[in-house]
Amino acid sequence: MYLVFLSESGQTGLSADDPSQPHHVHAGLLVQESQYISMSGEYDALVRRHFGAPAGTDGVPNELRPGDLYQGKGYFRSWRPERRGELIQDCLSILIRREIPLLVSYIDKARFLSASNTEGNSIYGNTDPSQLAFSRFLLALTMFLDENVMAQMNPDDIMQSVWNVNDYAMLMAGSQSNSIALGLSEFLSEENDSVTPNMYDDLMIAPASTSVGGQLASLCAYIIRRWLQQPQAGHGYFDALRDGRVLQVVYPYQFD
Repeated sequence: MYLVFLSESGQTGLSADDPSQPHHVHAGLLVQESQYISMSGEYDALVRRHFGAPAGTDGVPNELRPGDLYQGKGYFRSWRPERRGELIQDCLSILIRREIPLLVSYIDKARFLSASNTEGNSIYGNTDPSQLAFSRFLLALTMFLDENVMAQMNPDDIMQSVWNVNDYAMLMAGSQSNSIALGLSEFLSEENDSVTPNMYDDLMIAPASTSVGGQLASLCAYIIRRWLQQPQAGHGYFDALRDGRVLQVVYPYQFD
């Protein structure tokens, strides 16, 4: 079973006009149950190596806040850029060594505002742009899961109406999120061919402070959002995720 650790970056609610956060990003790390114990153990060792003590003890933070770590704020304000960079790279290396799939969706908030203000486009109304972006994430997830099933099938069986599903996906959100809960409920209620039978309809809560998968997903979401703001600039962390066969797709919300 895949544990799909979800995270968001760029959350501004219904207010979509923050120029410092022009995109809302949803990211999900697909971790096989069999990988999670070793991944957590490696992360715990990484924390001890960089901080000198386990997370949540002796002044070590319970979780790594991506914005603080990336920009040298909060706990990391006294850390040199090189030291912060080493910690980020070590975190990403956990994913790269295992080739943990990362799926990403996003929405351009300026385009959302433009579409919302267009006469006759009542479809957007007061909809949270996060929910729209999450709908694209779920579509990307179903396509990824279906492709995995097809890769394990005999070509003659692909045309059958019922597929044997071996890998299921359990969604693990970092916190209670109306946009994620509503998006999942709406997506699964749609009666169309895009809804996959290998996704559980329950949403589990796995706070980043107690979830290694959640922390790493948060870091990835932040890195992708930074890349979206200036895709032509150099982004070593983004390149590492892409070239390390972790990043599978960056799926934009398409406006009509």
